[in-house]
Amino acid sequence: MNIERGANLGWGDIEIGNNSGLGTNCIISKAKIGNDVMMGPNVLYIPSSHRFDRNDIPMIEQGFDQVKRLVIEDDVWIGANVIFLPGIVDGKGAIIGAGSVVTRNVPEYDIVAGNPARIIRSRLYAQQPDSSTSNTSAGSPVPFNCP
Repeated sequence: MNIERGANLGWGDIEIGNNSGLGTNCIISKAKIGNDVMMGPNVLYIPSSHRFDRNDIPMIEQGFDQVKRLVIEDDVWIGANVIFLPGIVDGKGAIIGAGSVVTRNVPEYDIVAGNPARIIRSRLYAQQPDSSTSNTSAGSPVPFNCP
């Protein structure tokens, strides 16, 4: 496990798996982080939000929503400055693009990015180049073909 400087492990149960890292200045509370997770700097997860359903009293006096746990499964790459909203499950093998705001669960092996984060492609459909017909050199990026 690698915890970079400035990382803030807030409150609630926090589990961190083997060979996983928390990025510089991240803020994580009430989370289960799997094995082999890479996390960039400034990732934020706050497990609840302010209530705002009543108009007759100030929002600051309405309290908080139910606390929900973040689950990051194994082999996940989280870019810099990602924000997770309460209760997200980030599926195995997923990639979260830098600056994304994750508002929904992320399916296994999907690549998501944006605000709100949207599926860009799946890592499950990567094709290996056929060496007998390919004119690409070794080490070239493997193209993704999604259905």
